[in-house]
This record gives sequence, C-alpha cells and structure tokens, in this order.
Amino acid sequence: MSVSLTSQQAALLAYITRYLDEHGGVAPSFDEMKDAVGISAKSGVHRLLGALEERGLIRRLPNRARAIEIVGEH
Repeated sequence: MSVSLTSQQAALLAYITRYLDEHGGVAPSFDEMKDAVGISAKSGVHRLLGALEERGLIRRLPNRARAIEIVGEH
C-alpha cells in the first residue's frame, strides 16, 4: 500500500528515518526537524508529524521527549 505524501511530509519522514538510524533510535528535536525541512515555526512540524501519524507512518509516544517510531511503509 502506497501512501501519498506532500513534499514536506516526505522530506520530514526521510529526515526522521535517517536521524533515527544515525543516532541509535533517538528522534530529532522539533528545532532540528524545523531546520531540516525549512519550516519557520514548530507548529508546522507538529502539523506535519500529525499528518504522518494519521497515515500510520509514525507513532509518537505521549509525554516523552523525542519519542517517535517509524511504523509504516514508505
């Protein structure tokens, strides 16, 4: 099953995947994600993460910093 993503969603997913691989499973901070995809506000990152989570591509654990897992196909 292929999920259609916007260019920013795809860029963020690729960045998170690469970051997790390079940092032993620790996810990037909101500031790091914001800078990586060229967004000016953290709320934009929050919106993109929400969209990725709705599509079943990531899972965020509540009340934990940097708790993002890649769970879906991309």
